[in-house]
Amino acid sequence: MRTTIKEPATIEGIGLHKGKPSKVTFLPAEGATGYRFLSPLFKEPLPARLDRIAGTVRGTNITDGANTVYTVEHLLSAAAGLGIDDLDIEITGEEPPAADGSALPFAQALLKAGRKEKPDQERKTLSLTGQLEMAKGDIRFLARPGLGVSFKLTYDYPHKLVGKQTIEFLLTPEEYLVRVAPARTFGFSHELEALKAAGLGLGGSLDNAVVITETEVLAKGGLRYADEFARHKLLDLIGDLALAGLPLKDIYIEAERPGHAANVNFAKLLLEKAQNQ
Repeated sequence: MRTTIKEPATIEGIGLHKGKPSKVTFLPAEGATGYRFLSPLFKEPLPARLDRIAGTVRGTNITDGANTVYTVEHLLSAAAGLGIDDLDIEITGEEPPAADGSALPFAQALLKAGRKEKPDQERKTLSLTGQLEMAKGDIRFLARPGLGVSFKLTYDYPHKLVGKQTIEFLLTPEEYLVRVAPARTFGFSHELEALKAAGLGLGGSLDNAVVITETEVLAKGGLRYADEFARHKLLDLIGDLALAGLPLKDIYIEAERPGHAANVNFAKLLLEKAQNQ
């Protein structure tokens, strides 16, 4: 059966990329509507789906053709990670608040709102009957049937303070909260000027991101995990895969050097193959 939340919950703050004040209010969804963004600016709810993607540079953005919501992946990751199927997300501003740069504040708000089952609504899922692979350059994805939903993700970056990090993870709400949700977004100091020139990262600070310089890792309170970068990449992947509109079931996924564009292309391939099987 499908799930939503019992009560509204609100988070306010500054958007990571646009740097403007923002507020999201999670609302219970009565129908089998998936994740939808609501705003007085929108003529109708904007579904968080693959066919609404507007861009994947430094975040995943969706559009209704006239309005764009930027950087939706952390919020969607929290909802998917906690096993919530239907959620209306009222938003003021162009993107959700950055919060602390992780999905944890969103997950905590959803937990406080409470999870509610909808026994009269059928829950369709995404699974595979065979193996699926996608590769481009040094980016590689693999998916096959598995027990539960599990991931093996490798993040590999040629920097002496990063190197190669791998996380293996079985997705349950409890494990997601402890092992993935708290992992923060990160960036390299040498990229910051170019980001700001492109109108991105305008709300970024050590309150909501980890910054890697040539000689040190700058993180408020220090790193939360030795492999926090790989964990955040997994957080992003879970959020991007949520745009397929179907919760994953009995599937094993490997990802090497993933990013938003590759995540979205893999989600499209997954959806296409799952629908044909």
